[in-house]
Amino acid sequence: MKRIAQFIALGTVLGLVLSAIFIWIVDWFPTEGSQQSKNNFPLFIAITYVSFVIFAIVLVAMGYSLWKFRRGGPSDMRDGDPTHGNTLLELSWTGAALLVVIFFAAWGAKVLDDNEAHAANDRVITVHAYSFAFAYQYDSDGGFTRTDGLYVPVGKTIVLHMVTPLFTPGTKNLEVIHGFWVPEWGVKQDATPGVVGKTVGTTYVKPTRIGDYEVQCTELCGSGHGEMHFKNIHVLSQAAFDKWLTQAKALAEKVRAEAAKTPGLAVFNSAGCGGCHTFTPAKSGGTTGPSLDDVSQDYTRAKETSKTEAANLTGFIRESIVDPNAYIAKGYAPNIMPTSFGSSLSATQIAALVGYLAKGGSGP
Repeated sequence: MKRIAQFIALGTVLGLVLSAIFIWIVDWFPTEGSQQSKNNFPLFIAITYVSFVIFAIVLVAMGYSLWKFRRGGPSDMRDGDPTHGNTLLELSWTGAALLVVIFFAAWGAKVLDDNEAHAANDRVITVHAYSFAFAYQYDSDGGFTRTDGLYVPVGKTIVLHMVTPLFTPGTKNLEVIHGFWVPEWGVKQDATPGVVGKTVGTTYVKPTRIGDYEVQCTELCGSGHGEMHFKNIHVLSQAAFDKWLTQAKALAEKVRAEAAKTPGLAVFNSAGCGGCHTFTPAKSGGTTGPSLDDVSQDYTRAKETSKTEAANLTGFIRESIVDPNAYIAKGYAPNIMPTSFGSSLSATQIAALVGYLAKGGSGP
């Protein structure tokens, strides 16, 4: 038992040193940006400390055994001394392991309960995840949707419902699972295709720091997964958020009115184009695909490099919709844009969308 006590003492010291190196010297964790990360990070650090201590104790015991009981040479054919079990030792390590599990299980349950604390009147936002973007529907504020990012007030709990449709908007492509992760918030939630109602993925966040943060997809979701990260999570002061919300509601109403008058804009919105493309007239800010504000320049480059046989700009736009891989804009990867718009949109819808983009949003 004396030797075991020595292993434990030396392993504990070594484990604490390793923990200090990996936690204090290396900055693994982002700055806490929510109440949830404030709850989570100490638990993660404590688990790391205990894991390093256990690892170091085992490492010390193994190292000692390799040195102490090593073979004396090629002619050393001796068997090891016969041994028998030590009941006290077995009870000790089993009891210690059980206590560690119970301790962290209780702590984890408390953290989970604290993380999900919310009131009935907290703001509810539905996050629509699809290939390869996020859209945010403000259910508690009239149900308008933004594709340019998530805007929330500091110090208020937000209820986030994660939704992924069975099919990519505007296409016949089956969707896959996506993940919503903001490192500084310490929360991650998957969005499973077709799951709705009470079983939908839900997470809660109470931002504590004003600033801009990056959201990342944490599930391998296809060829555009590497581009599915956006620094467009905005935590505002209450006054700034109230001002933004007033403007956002007015803009949403204006967009609805314009869409009713402009068929091309209606198709642009219903097909989900704004989730991947920036087009100023449509108030969209997607960055997964090239900006549609520069579509005429793309056509000129495509003609210069013989990447298109389209006779004019409208022909090039139509080609880009029904056969998006015919020309890939510089700096963008192929096979990201769905190839099914030619069949999922009617000829009338395609004509309206083409005319809308060709005229820079002024019609039809």
